[in-house]
Amino acid sequence: MTVRSSWVGPGLLLVLLTALVSGVSTFVNAFAVAGTNSDAFVTVRNLVVAGAFLPVALVATRHLRAPALRRLDWARLVLIGLLGGAVPFLLFFHGLALAAAAGGAATASFGYRTLFLMASVLALVFLGERLHGRLLLGATGLLLGNALLLSLSAPIWTDGTGYVLAATGLWAVEYTISKRALADLPSATVALGRMGFGALFLAGYLALTAQWASVATFSGADWSWVGISATLLAAFVASFYTALKRVDLSVAASVLVLGFPVSWALGVLLEGHPIGLAAAFGTLLVVGGAAVVVGLAQLRATGAYLAQLLRSSAAPPG
Repeated sequence: MTVRSSWVGPGLLLVLLTALVSGVSTFVNAFAVAGTNSDAFVTVRNLVVAGAFLPVALVATRHLRAPALRRLDWARLVLIGLLGGAVPFLLFFHGLALAAAAGGAATASFGYRTLFLMASVLALVFLGERLHGRLLLGATGLLLGNALLLSLSAPIWTDGTGYVLAATGLWAVEYTISKRALADLPSATVALGRMGFGALFLAGYLALTAQWASVATFSGADWSWVGISATLLAAFVASFYTALKRVDLSVAASVLVLGFPVSWALGVLLEGHPIGLAAAFGTLLVVGGAAVVVGLAQLRATGAYLAQLLRSSAAPPG
C-alpha cells in the first residue's frame, strides 16, 4: 500500500506524538487501574472517550463530505470496535493489574511493545507493504533495545503477561483492518467506530457479568484517574488513526515502540528507578531502530515539514 509523499511529514509527526502519549499512558495506567475493578474502569473510561469523539466525528464527516457508509463499512467498524475497542482493553488492563500486583508491570508492557512485529507481519501479508532490509535491521534494534530496557530485578513473566500478549495480538489485527478501512473512510469515522462500538460491547459485557454496581464504588480519586486516562486515550486514538491514514502500518507501529523509553524515563524521573548503562544503550537502540525503519528520506521530509510549521507559527499575523 503506497502513501502519498506529501503526507509523510504530518503523518510521522502524528505518530511521534502518539508514541509520546502511549509511553505516558502505559506509565499512568499502571497506577490508574490499581485497586479498582479493571473491567468497570475500562468501560467507563472508553464510554467517556466515545462520547467525546461523537460530535468531532460528525463535524469532520460533514466537513469532508464523506460518502454514506456501505454495509461493508459498517461491518468493518463493528469488527474494529470489537477487536480494537473492547476485548483487548479488558485483557490488557486485567493483565496489567495482575502484573503490577506481582511487581512486573514494566516487563509485562514489553509484550505490548512487540505489537510492531505482529503488525508488520500482518501488513506485509494482508496490506501488501514492502519487506526491505531497513525494516529488518530497524526491527532488530527495536527488539534488542526494548529487551535492554527491562528491569532485571522485576519478574520476567507474571500471571498478567499472557493477557497483555493476547491484547497485543488483537490490536495488531485491528490496526490491519483499520488501515484497510482508512483507504475509504475518514480517520474520524474509523476512530469513532473503534471507540463507539467498542464502548457498546464493553457496556454489554459489564451488564452480562453484573459489574455495573462496582462503578458506584469508585472514589473521587478513581474518577480523577478515569479522566486522566480518558484524556490520554482520546489523544492516542485521534493522533494515531489520523497518522495511520498517511503512513504505512509497519512504519507507524515501529515508531510507536518509542513509547517504551518514555515509560522507562518516567519511571526514572518519578519513581527513582536506576538508569543503568544497559537501559541507556537500549534507549539508543530503540531510537536508532525507529529511525532506520522510517528512513532518511522520510526523516528529512518530516524535518522540513516541522521547520515549515515553526516558521509559519513564528510569522507575524497579517
